[in-house]
Amino acid sequence: MRPRAAVFSVGNEVLKGSVVNSNAAFLGRELTAAGFEVIAHAVCTDSEESIRFQLGDLTRRADLIVMCGGLGPTPDDVTREGIAAFFNVPLVFFKDQFARIVKLYRRFGKSVPPLVRREALYPANAKPLVNRFGVALGFAVEQSGKVLVALPGVPAELENMYADVVLPFLKKRFPAAAPSRRLVVRMTGISEPDVMERLGKGLFEDPFDFGIYPSAGEVVLRIYSESPGVHARLKKRIGARLRDFIYSWEERPLGFVIGELLRKKKRTLAVAESCTGGLLAAEIVSQPGSSRFFRGGTIAYHHEIKEKLGVDPALITRHGEVSAAVAGALASSVKDRMKTSYGLGITGIAGPSGGTPKKPVGLVYIGLAGPSGRVNVWQHHFGGDRGQVCRRTVVKALEYLWRAVR
Repeated sequence: MRPRAAVFSVGNEVLKGSVVNSNAAFLGRELTAAGFEVIAHAVCTDSEESIRFQLGDLTRRADLIVMCGGLGPTPDDVTREGIAAFFNVPLVFFKDQFARIVKLYRRFGKSVPPLVRREALYPANAKPLVNRFGVALGFAVEQSGKVLVALPGVPAELENMYADVVLPFLKKRFPAAAPSRRLVVRMTGISEPDVMERLGKGLFEDPFDFGIYPSAGEVVLRIYSESPGVHARLKKRIGARLRDFIYSWEERPLGFVIGELLRKKKRTLAVAESCTGGLLAAEIVSQPGSSRFFRGGTIAYHHEIKEKLGVDPALITRHGEVSAAVAGALASSVKDRMKTSYGLGITGIAGPSGGTPKKPVGLVYIGLAGPSGRVNVWQHHFGGDRGQVCRRTVVKALEYLWRAVR
């Protein structure tokens, strides 16, 4: 039986939705991969009473509790105090972490504010976990067969500390927590219901944990199994039933996969966007190594810019800016102007206004010009608000490029 774990976030900003709780998603994913059964995600306010109450509940249910947030220097950061009160121990000072804080401040020619000294405190019954990536000290408590780990709430610090000190600690403390075999399947161009229909009921004959996660234009499967035989059978069956839609068997975004294909084939890309306003280019350059295949892009929002790019004004007059003809011309023009292997052109009506009965909000045309000189254009009518229309357009454009390049 896998050891049970709970993720416990502290912070008013998390409860009120002022920040997205990316820490909980990261910890849930990593703890599951490390062999734990994550049974709860808890959130509470910045108060000692709330922290004590949640700890009382979670320590009864979980073998491991990983806390995040509330370790800063301000008065609302009371996680240390809440944990110390729960275990009825005082806070003590860890000089090694404070020395790191002093060194960090001196590097910028500053002295340490008295308030920051709090960030080197920890409960007397805990083991300090040195934070090499920030200021606040982390720590771990082992008592009555339970383990509690407290980490800073800054996502970059938390993620780095988890890999640096927490995961090695958990491997020693929970040797029976064998990492589950994780199967990731990333797909595009298919809906969640269609994925399930193609998988069929026969896929679920073996025991495993199954999760399906749809987003705009994409579907991701994450499957955890204990048996190597089950893992191998699942991958073979899923590959046979969904091969036309799978772009990666790893946690790699579509833009990264396309970039790898373009680099291997020594192909280049340029884009011309209207309604997406640069989102397609941003998605491409967010991937490392994009400079090796991406020449550039144009946000051809106004018809004059489309014309300067090379789109025939008569074409715009005859068909309108939002048309298959203009999308194809954008793709072809940007490919020729930037001397690339591929050109993508996008034009549409993202809304919420600007639509007509003939050309409603959500109407989008995507053009793709390839190395042969052939230009393909696809018409779509996407639902949702302005942001959703733009996001779905970007993913669909990347899907067409992926299919062409592969």
